Amino acid sequence: MVNPLRKRTPADLKDQTTNTDGHANASANDHGATAINGKDNNNNNNDSDESQESIASLKSANTNVPPPMYKAIRFFFQICLHSFYGTVEVEGTENIAPDNYPAILVANHSNSLTDAIAILSTVPPKSRSMIRLTAKDTFWHKPGVFNYVIKNAGTIPIKRRKDYDNQKVDNANTMSALIDSLGTGSCVCMFPEGISRYHPQLAPFKAGVAMIASDTLAQFRDQPDFSLTLMTTSINYLHREKFRSDVLVTFHPPIVLTPQQDPMLFSTVKEERTEAITKLTELLESTVRSNLLDADDWQTVRVGHVARKLYAGDLGTRISLGQYVRLTQKFVSAFGQHKQESLKGKLDEEQRKQENSGSDGENSDSSEMQRPVRLNADTARKMDELATDLAEYQDQLDFYHLKDYRIKQGKPPVKVLLGKLFQRFLLACLLSTICIPGLILWGPVFIAVKYQERRIRRKGPLEDNLDEIAQYKLMISAFFLPIIWGFWVLMTFPIALFTGPGIVVLMWLTIRWLEDLIHNAKSMLSLLRLVFMTEDTMYSLRDYRQELAGRVHDFAVQFLKLPEDPEELVKENKTKKADSGWMGMLSGSYFSIKRRRRKDWNEVMRLHDVSRYD
Repeated sequence: MVNPLRKRTPADLKDQTTNTDGHANASANDHGATAINGKDNNNNNNDSDESQESIASLKSANTNVPPPMYKAIRFFFQICLHSFYGTVEVEGTENIAPDNYPAILVANHSNSLTDAIAILSTVPPKSRSMIRLTAKDTFWHKPGVFNYVIKNAGTIPIKRRKDYDNQKVDNANTMSALIDSLGTGSCVCMFPEGISRYHPQLAPFKAGVAMIASDTLAQFRDQPDFSLTLMTTSINYLHREKFRSDVLVTFHPPIVLTPQQDPMLFSTVKEERTEAITKLTELLESTVRSNLLDADDWQTVRVGHVARKLYAGDLGTRISLGQYVRLTQKFVSAFGQHKQESLKGKLDEEQRKQENSGSDGENSDSSEMQRPVRLNADTARKMDELATDLAEYQDQLDFYHLKDYRIKQGKPPVKVLLGKLFQRFLLACLLSTICIPGLILWGPVFIAVKYQERRIRRKGPLEDNLDEIAQYKLMISAFFLPIIWGFWVLMTFPIALFTGPGIVVLMWLTIRWLEDLIHNAKSMLSLLRLVFMTEDTMYSLRDYRQELAGRVHDFAVQFLKLPEDPEELVKENKTKKADSGWMGMLSGSYFSIKRRRRKDWNEVMRLHDVSRYD
């Protein structure tokens, strides 16, 4: 039987007598949704020789040695990820099982190809020299530059039913090779949700990961030193398809399985094995969910953000991105759990009324005694009212297109507002001027991205297509940028030694200045709205905010056990700062090539605030 509480770090494991280091990433149909025993009788006879060679390479002596194409892709992915997203913060890298330790890396799958890019870019090569990614086997059937890159980067072909007219497919050879590669110390990365989707709630995990773990333990049960490490990863995109938004990647403490301590996973008794696989799947799902902004609906996520803003909005980016996510998560979880309990209570009440209709009072009392313990009626009512008022307050902010801190500060005199508007106007003129050369370089990228985004948005519900939008934005940028750079280097060939690096610096600084320009435009619009806003409206919003902030603070301290003073959270921030010296001075200057200091992690490059998530 699997012990769900037993977790050890890789440092606690004994050295193993395995081959060279490495990683694998595998999944059966739709990311491990089916068993890996390969009992499907419908074998496809039209497999390409190249795909079979890729599968066979898993059993070769150098299976864990990253090919040159893999290293190039990893470097390229790092550039893409850190260019497209403003901040990429990684936590728990010490929990990554090092080379020579058989491991399966499990992650949520909310952003299509970008999830693989995030993992490949944030796992330190010194910990894992290679992570094998999977791809649909149709890449091996057709020629092309992109297909060539996929095939030569150590990627493993997986057959998908939808590529074969929804008929049964056989991935037995692939799964067998992957299990063999685990015996050499590889790492298999899987997305147990089985599908990439933009939803507020994590999809139920499929049992593919637990099944692979089960078959792996069974195959190596005679090796006394063998252990399999399950690494769980949570990926948070604050706004996955928005340029210069933020990403948090968290590696949780690993779960270590051994044939001796987890025999139920490969028990010959079907019921015992099924129960062990189910428990392991539930453990993986709960661990990944523990560091995600997870709720039944987007409204709950929105209310959680407003509550966090009223409790600790002054902290801004002084807290780490991880602290920001976990702080918001506390509010989201509290309101989400209460909503679930309220809904369940209503359903139970209706059921009791139906069951007690026509019955005597004794049965009614018995039913009442069996009611589960919940929050008292007064507390539940206050939570309902608080959630409703928080949503209403954000609606008012959206209506006036103002940020919360503007309401908190109040309305300055009109002369002060006009003076600030003039200053912002001069700064906007300056930023617009210095941005023009770089925007000419970026023009093809922005036009292509906008065109593709509009095409994707026409396909159907937006929530089903946002992950695809993010994927294509990255791919289009990755495709055009080398072409743009090469074109202008050729056009300026006599001075290419200077224009080569100069184009890169100019394009990067243009994004940096463009961020300031958009932020400046937001500020100008806010100031302009404040000029025309009546004092009665401002005082009304400010009083409403103060009353609401007090209720949120009491709720945070009493029920969520958060600090009385939110500033205490800043002291807990363990994020590494930039080194001192001239590099530190450069990173803190206005023309930093890193980014400007933002007031909130919720900011992205768009002219209106992000306050809706559906």
